[in-house]
Amino acid sequence: MTQSESTKYWLWLVMVFGVANVKTLEVARMYDTLKEVYYVLHDPDCSLLNEKEKQNVRRIKLEQSENIMAYCEKNGIGIMTWDSELYPHPLRNIYNPPVVLFYKGEPKLLHDSMLLTVVGTRHPSPYSLKVSKWLCKDLVKCGIVLVSGCAVGLDASAHLTAVEEGKPTIAVLGCGVDYDYPRENRALKQRIAENGLLLSEYFPGTPPNGYHFPVRNRILSGISEAVLVVEAGARSGALITANLACEQGKHVFCVPPGDLFDARYSGVVNFLRDGAYPVFNYLDVLYTYYLRYPYKLTLFTDENATRTQDSLIFSIDPSLSEKQASRKTQNARTRVRSTPVSEPETKPNIPMENFTPEHQKILALLKNGGQNTNELCCQLGMEFQYVTVLMMELEMAGYIRNTERDVFELVDTAGDRTGTEPQ
Repeated sequence: MTQSESTKYWLWLVMVFGVANVKTLEVARMYDTLKEVYYVLHDPDCSLLNEKEKQNVRRIKLEQSENIMAYCEKNGIGIMTWDSELYPHPLRNIYNPPVVLFYKGEPKLLHDSMLLTVVGTRHPSPYSLKVSKWLCKDLVKCGIVLVSGCAVGLDASAHLTAVEEGKPTIAVLGCGVDYDYPRENRALKQRIAENGLLLSEYFPGTPPNGYHFPVRNRILSGISEAVLVVEAGARSGALITANLACEQGKHVFCVPPGDLFDARYSGVVNFLRDGAYPVFNYLDVLYTYYLRYPYKLTLFTDENATRTQDSLIFSIDPSLSEKQASRKTQNARTRVRSTPVSEPETKPNIPMENFTPEHQKILALLKNGGQNTNELCCQLGMEFQYVTVLMMELEMAGYIRNTERDVFELVDTAGDRTGTEPQ
């Protein structure tokens, strides 16, 4: 099946089940091809559909998918589907990933850049606006691509700062990529599309609805390495994105409030209390990711223009000769590289028999290779919250580790520690 044919069937499935319906991907995975899914769902005796979905199957034709594809091609709108090479890999690991994404701009940004989502209120204080512009300007100069929701307020501030610096930025929308919303940001969206990316799971022409935005937020956090919360009250929608980032195993950064008693920052205060990383300048973010992406990120000031990855970690006394400094750097680099930073220095020796059968099942599944929590939930038939607790207990005991992108794998010595293989 060609990519064009695959796209046609994916669009049809989304129209049958509705945007952001977890059932779409579940049904698609039951069969070898999307064409097979199409014919199975047309069977009058199909038990996979409720009455409304059966009506949609009878009503929606493949020609409607073809019309959407033609409209997108005519209007410069790209389509990436679950099985497309363009589809961002981080989204595959979140709960209920979108199976179809529409875009305008450069989709390679989703693969070639280090992404940071910036969120905050639509009615920011002067303090938050000032800090946001200051931070975002420095972050984009370091090579970080900012992601936000293109709403008025702090979203627009982050996008505009990137655009004014001539840097790309990504806007994840709660409406169609061609829909004029919000009108205040019409010109900004055009500038984003020229050098960055507009992204949405909603079909072209779809107007914004209130429930679109909380659903959209899983994509905002899912495509990025971390979320930066600038200002958020106790009931701010920005906190939804931050909570989703926590569930997806991402870092959450927060700008400390200018006034602890200001209710506009109560959501930020709560996150900082619970362990979010405070951000006092761009280096608090840069140092977290520089070693992971040394070829994507850079220091930009004149003072630091010639600094390398080594100089971010090793402080060299300027009074040393060039030869002495080089030797000191090499020795320090060797010490760091010989230390397994991903492994704790000591691991608790908890006997395997202390674990439940559910723990044993997880270990047995991970023997086949690394998996994320969502995949394990599907195989175990358990709720996400319960599996998360089991995984945390196994990780604390030293039997598994959380690698990049929230993929868990067995620690090499897990079986040797107790002499007992997971059943």
